[in-house]
Order: sequence, then C-alpha cells, then structure tokens
Amino acid sequence: MRLKFLLIIALILTIVLTLFPDIALQTLRIEAFGWQFETRQGAFVVSLLLIFGVLWLIQRLLSALVAGPGQLWQTLRMGGKKRREQRLRDGIAQWLDMRGDHGKRTFKKSRGIIPDWAVALLKTSTISASDQTLAASDDDRLLIALSARIASDPEAKPRPDIAIRKAHLEAWLKSQPNSPLALIRMADLAVEEEDWKHAVKRLENIWKHGYCSASRAKPKMAQAWLALAKQEPKHAMEYLRKAYRMQPAGSAVVLALGHAHIKENNNKAAEKLWLGHLLQQNHLAIADAAFELLNRNALAAFRKLEKQQGTAALEWLRARLAHAGKLDGLAEEALSSLLETDPCREFWRTQADWLTQKEHWSEAMLAYQKALDC
Repeated sequence: MRLKFLLIIALILTIVLTLFPDIALQTLRIEAFGWQFETRQGAFVVSLLLIFGVLWLIQRLLSALVAGPGQLWQTLRMGGKKRREQRLRDGIAQWLDMRGDHGKRTFKKSRGIIPDWAVALLKTSTISASDQTLAASDDDRLLIALSARIASDPEAKPRPDIAIRKAHLEAWLKSQPNSPLALIRMADLAVEEEDWKHAVKRLENIWKHGYCSASRAKPKMAQAWLALAKQEPKHAMEYLRKAYRMQPAGSAVVLALGHAHIKENNNKAAEKLWLGHLLQQNHLAIADAAFELLNRNALAAFRKLEKQQGTAALEWLRARLAHAGKLDGLAEEALSSLLETDPCREFWRTQADWLTQKEHWSEAMLAYQKALDC
C-alpha cells in the first residue's frame, strides 16, 4: 500500500513538473543550523523520490535476509504474501465447492506457507468417505481423526462398508480414547450392527460423561433394552423395566412391558400401566391392547373409566368398552364425537365394524372407505 502511494505521488509530481517546467527550474534554497543548501526544485523532488525508493528496497532486502532463503524461494515461486494467501483461499474455495481438482494442486504448492500437518489434513479432507484409506498407527492423530470422521459420517453417500467404518473408529479411539464424537459414532455403529449389549454399554458411557444429551441417548438405550428383552426372554422383565426407566412415554416400551406383566399373570399391573399411560399419551396401540385385556369385564371397566379425562385414545377405549358392555347409545355418541374432532383410520374402522354388526351394509362400506382414505 505504501509503495502504491509513493508511486502515485511520483506520477502526479512528474505530470506537474512536465506541464510546468518553469517550476522545476526555479531555485530552491534551504537554510538550517548555519548550513545553506541550494538546488533546482525539480531535481530536489526527483532526488527525494529516489531516496524513498532506495530505503524501501533496502527494507525489503533486509526482511528477505532475516526470513531466510526458504521464504525468498516461496516469494519467487508463488509471489508475495497477499498473492500466496489469495491462491490458498482459491484452493480452499475449490475444495468447498468441489470444483476442479478440489484444491489439491494449490495445497501441494502451499507447503512451507502452512504447516505440513495442515497440508495433510487439507488433502485428506478432499477425499470422499468411500475412498478414505485407513490411516497408519504412527500417523498424526489429527489425520487419523479426520479420516475416521469423514469415513464414518452418517450422511455420507455412498457409505463405506460397516467393517471399514468400524476399523476407522477403532483407530480413532486408539489415538484419542476419550474423543466424544468417536464414542458416539461407535455406539451408533453398535446399534446399526444390532450388537445390543455393546450398544447399551457405549450409550451409558457417553451419557454419563456428558458427551451426549439425555434426549438423544435415552431413546436409543430404550431401543437396545427392548431388543435385548426379545433376545433373552429369561431376563425380559429386567430389561423392559430398564427400558421403561429410559423412555416411560414410549409406546413400544410400554406395550412390551404390559405384555410381560400379563405373561407373568399380573394383569392388574398391565392394566394400571396402560391406563396410566393413556391418561397422558395418545397411543392407539396401547388402547387396543388395553381393550383386549379389559374386554372380559367390559361394563365394569367402562364404569371405572367413565369419569376419567384423558387422551383421544382413552376416549376410544372407553367407547369400545361401552359397546362391548351393550351400552350402544353411549358408545356411538362417544365415537361420533371422536370422528368429529380427531378422525383417523382406527376410529372409522371401529364405526364400520359396528355398522356391519347391525347389517347396515351401505353405511358400513362408506365408513370402511373413509378408513382406507385416512
């Protein structure tokens, strides 16, 4: 910037002195401390500009000598600092936009401008997930982490084989055992492999250490405990209780735990669990299971729920119990109210079944059609 400013001033003065030669030939006299200096104005201005130019050149030479021959070579090879920075910026832009060679050529020329480890990271970042090679154990841990992060990216398309992703993550954890992202992705990988015991251990570990929020970890832990309950029926109740602690509002967990209570001949526990759930959660699958449980004593169950205020699923259960208890008027009134406020396939199908029992075929057919359209 200073050089440009100096050149502009020199150009302006040159034009002025050319247009007005009389000014350049006028005598300039300077007196100071008893000394007297006399010269032409044009010669004085030219000399002053030459002095400034020589001083700037000396400054640049001294800077190059202090920086060493390597910096001088970089300057000759890639231009000044601003030019080098601009080329590097263009290379990064190519990498971000995936244009040209993705900046590989620029990154290669940038050796010495940026550290070698940064050049390696930039080169690795241009490689897609499916083409990432497993880093050697003696490689820079940042390079190992970046390669594994790209290879295990859940949004990558196409995704590498699960064994390759696992090898990358194991290498990452070997170099950085407490890496939160590596632990999270290893837990996700265990879920994907359906290795539920390892999934539970890893999910508990990352949750306890604060690497993952409860809202993200608990549903996955509940899923793992639920799967373990299916794999090991002898420990099903233990695993289902753990799943319920993780996700008390999850319909799949509540449904499975209720069936486990029934299997142990504890119908009261299943009834309490399901009805309590329906007071807060609108899950029709739970309401359907509760109806199968309470249908034997439908009228008594209806009287028990008659004044309970809950979700639409609870209202549907109550209407079905009323119908099973021969309270057709109350049942149809409740179901009609549900169809007005919250029409869905299950409600229309219930009405169609009731109409079929009455042999109202055309109305039943219309209700079945509405159920299919939902």
